Amino acid sequence: MATHTEQRAFAELVTRHQGAVYGYLLRFTRDPHDAQDLFQETFLRAYRAYPRVQNRPAETNYRAWLMRIAINVSKNYARDRQRRSRVVVTRNHEQTDDTASPSGNGADMEETMAANETTRTLLAVIETLPFRQRTALVQRQFEGLDYQVIASNLACSQDTARAHVYQALRKLRLALQED
Repeated sequence: MATHTEQRAFAELVTRHQGAVYGYLLRFTRDPHDAQDLFQETFLRAYRAYPRVQNRPAETNYRAWLMRIAINVSKNYARDRQRRSRVVVTRNHEQTDDTASPSGNGADMEETMAANETTRTLLAVIETLPFRQRTALVQRQFEGLDYQVIASNLACSQDTARAHVYQALRKLRLALQED
């Protein structure tokens, strides 16, 4: 980027959309450090591509463009992570809030522990979902995006985006029934 005006326009773009991009990456990775790394990679790629994109019509959806970059970055992250660890390694969930003594009676403590166990099960299942199902699920359930935007981000039809979300939810339900 050569001009100060272009730099200011890109900075405004970052300010406007950084929350949505970081939120998606954090939900995808479940790790603030990895999410921050992917966030930086996303905006570095966007910065490099911005001169080509800024000359598009005024109705360009920059949020969708940035989310598409974030999805590609997270896809590379997932692929690289899978390559690095062919052996499945489970995260240590031993130090969670369920070891603290909640205020209230024993029934409250049991409910809290059951809720934490359910959450851990759901997160573990989400991590095992295929990339497209996990991405569609996160965007629909956590980001609240509509199927048109999800389809655009995944470069598929709206029906396919719906199918990805449906399959992901079906797998989550099955995992909960097995518990």
